[in-house]
Amino acid sequence: MRKRSPQSGVTLIEILVVVGIIGLMAGLAFPSFTAGLDGLRLRSASSTVASALNIAITTADRRQLPVQLSIQPAQNRIVLRAAESRRDQIFEIPPGIRIRRILPALFLDEEKRERYIIVYPNGAPPQLVIELENPRGSLRQIKLDPITGIAKVLDPPPDAK
Repeated sequence: MRKRSPQSGVTLIEILVVVGIIGLMAGLAFPSFTAGLDGLRLRSASSTVASALNIAITTADRRQLPVQLSIQPAQNRIVLRAAESRRDQIFEIPPGIRIRRILPALFLDEEKRERYIIVYPNGAPPQLVIELENPRGSLRQIKLDPITGIAKVLDPPPDAK
């Protein structure tokens, strides 16, 4: 049999030092991790809004029916309703991301007002910009181009805040 030396093992102080270093590293990494998650949610929400706009235009053209596009900042969602359809397509924006504004603005206090847009088949879509914001104040814009009829996600200029 082997005899154990009285010096083998790890002391409580060594364990506390290692746990302290791990805690310090986690504390330093946590803010950048959450910032990365907020940015990811904002990009995901931007893609969802762009998809909703593109689907509205495609549906109007393919089915040859008008499509009502309802942008609801208070409920944080976009709803599509095709004429003669019995169900709506609802695009929810993830929690923490909000619709900051819709351009061009029609009213002064428009931040929480619902905006209705009708997309006609074979018609030019309206010029529209939807701006999204995350809790850290980062912004993304989704622009519906009336010439091409395609929604694109843009980073707003630095002075847009």
